[in-house]
Amino acid sequence: MNRPALVRWVLAAVALSMTAAMTGCIGPSPMPTVSPTATVEPTPTSTPTPAPAADPLDGVVALVATAETLDLRDRDGALVEQFHYLDQPAGVIDALSIVFGAAPVDEESPGSNHTPPSTSHVWGDVEIEERHYDEARREAESIGMSWPRFSVYFDAPTYDDVELTTPSGYQAGDILADLAPGFDTDWTCVGQGVDVVTIDEYVEWQGGNVEREYGVALANWDSMGGPPDGVDDDDGTVIWIGAPYVVAEGCA
Repeated sequence: MNRPALVRWVLAAVALSMTAAMTGCIGPSPMPTVSPTATVEPTPTSTPTPAPAADPLDGVVALVATAETLDLRDRDGALVEQFHYLDQPAGVIDALSIVFGAAPVDEESPGSNHTPPSTSHVWGDVEIEERHYDEARREAESIGMSWPRFSVYFDAPTYDDVELTTPSGYQAGDILADLAPGFDTDWTCVGQGVDVVTIDEYVEWQGGNVEREYGVALANWDSMGGPPDGVDDDDGTVIWIGAPYVVAEGCA
């Protein structure tokens, strides 16, 4: 092969080699695989549910029957609720249903010549007697405490861990002979009157305002006509406490 032909051949071979090399070096590179970006959902912020406020009635540890009101007190002796005997009974019934955690057992009474028809609302040893007086006559004659809209009765010193008492601490189960001397100056026709107060009230048939004494009655078997057969009551045990009761000068 002569030199010119050889040179051309060599140059051609070199050119092919460079082309092949260049093709391998500068060809398009494969695109990298890109994973799609995951969408991160925001974590919801939890809002704590506030605890319900405690009902003050849940802290009642004592019912105190006074001559004018039924008082509900806490363990510090503070007044939680107070219901006057001339208030509508629904409020005290609702309150005691919370205190004792249950609705009362109800019983209707037709009344008599001396008492109006009534509804007894009973939680164990506690009774609220709702009295159904003639409200039109009450209004016409301005009758007040003589016709209480409800009365209260305690048959034991405690019920459901709630103390049942009076302002001076008298309770069902007390022995009359053990009580302080001189306490027995007032009579209510159903038993000894204690924690007596004087109330100035209008009495239509007496033509104006008069002072009348009201108290809490300590009933015992003697005051109720004697004990039933088989019951020995020589000590004069208080069998129930009730309020309000008018102090009487005489009993029919």
